[in-house]
Amino acid sequence: MKFFIFIIIYIFGSMFHVSAKTYVVDKIVAIVNDQIILDSDVNQILSFLKKDNNVNQLLKKNFLKENIIQKLIINSLILQEANKINIVVTKEQINNIIKKIALKKNISVAELKKHIISYNKENHHYYDYYIKNIEELLKIKIIENYELNKRINISEAEINEMLKKLIESHNQLQKINFSYIFLPTSKKYSNQKNHHIKTIVKKIKDKIQQGHSFEKLLVDLKEDKNILVKKMLWMSLFDIHHQLSHKLNITKKGEILGPILGSKGFYILKIHDINKNEKNIVTEFHIQHCLIKSSSLNDSENKKRILNIYENIQKGMYSFDYAVKHFSDDSDVSDKTGDLGWVSKELLHTNFNKLELKFNKNHISKPIKSHFGWHIFKLLDTRQVNQFYNFKKQQAYRILLTHKKILAKQEWIRDLKKISYIKIIKSS
Repeated sequence: MKFFIFIIIYIFGSMFHVSAKTYVVDKIVAIVNDQIILDSDVNQILSFLKKDNNVNQLLKKNFLKENIIQKLIINSLILQEANKINIVVTKEQINNIIKKIALKKNISVAELKKHIISYNKENHHYYDYYIKNIEELLKIKIIENYELNKRINISEAEINEMLKKLIESHNQLQKINFSYIFLPTSKKYSNQKNHHIKTIVKKIKDKIQQGHSFEKLLVDLKEDKNILVKKMLWMSLFDIHHQLSHKLNITKKGEILGPILGSKGFYILKIHDINKNEKNIVTEFHIQHCLIKSSSLNDSENKKRILNIYENIQKGMYSFDYAVKHFSDDSDVSDKTGDLGWVSKELLHTNFNKLELKFNKNHISKPIKSHFGWHIFKLLDTRQVNQFYNFKKQQAYRILLTHKKILAKQEWIRDLKKISYIKIIKSS
């Protein structure tokens, strides 16, 4: 199945190797409404596959040819739908695809064209067919997106449910630094020995509850041959659960868990550190600004105006808030306070990134130019924000979207087949 998926992607996903149709008299292998699929259409794909050594063994099997026919039928159905609603692909869209293919192969567009023509020297129109196939693939993509978007609905509840699963899965990978005391048990042990082990476990637990140092207990118990102690191990939560045959609810550093009866004995753990592997920490800035917009005035006059405002603020002639209220051109900010809210580094202007990220709180910048005009920024505050959950929520949406697209496309194709005339002509 994996190999079949590879074949389909290899044939129909790669625009560079889309085979052209040759207009020769040959057998009709399928009829799709008023369109026909020729034996040469299938054979050209098979001929291309013969060049791949990995495929040679499968070429003898009929299922490969049958699956190619089925794929050509589906493409024909989709293209017919695209033509019904007059989907048009522009030359610019085709040229953009050609440029991307050339860029991916690290060659020029002219070199790509030469390569395409040389691929089938016997057919002088091969390049035209190649472009035609790109046009058809674009049409298929456009109408697929249009149709599937109508059929797909993803609710907030579905996203939250998937998010919950992703967080649980992620938590299994987080690294835990811990020490533990282990007292092995066995069904082979006598009742007296197992009772003795339980008594030792209870004494250790009582000492911990009475405030004894866990670290000192590790030292004291190290010489006991019946007890195993381990210090400062790093292990994933998944591996800990596997080793203990027991799921833990680890909530904070410093907590002591147990005694826990696993499949091999009793464990008592102390958690030293938790590495949640949440590296999406970004700095956000609470920004206020005074803006002199780009206008019909030349740039030097705008610059002169903003410099005058800046110098007057520095001299104490008026406050930054006064300048914003009376001189700023930013009418988009309510009440003309100049408050831009919390913004991340990525959203700030490049010049601001280079010059002003080391602002202290309430620092007022020198005039900075952007495509909006000239700004004076005031940094009101900074904060560290964990974007981990935002990232995971986006991931949850993408997973659901991908899954629903597959199901929606299958349903769409079934609907198209129900209302279409499809006849596969078996070769005699």
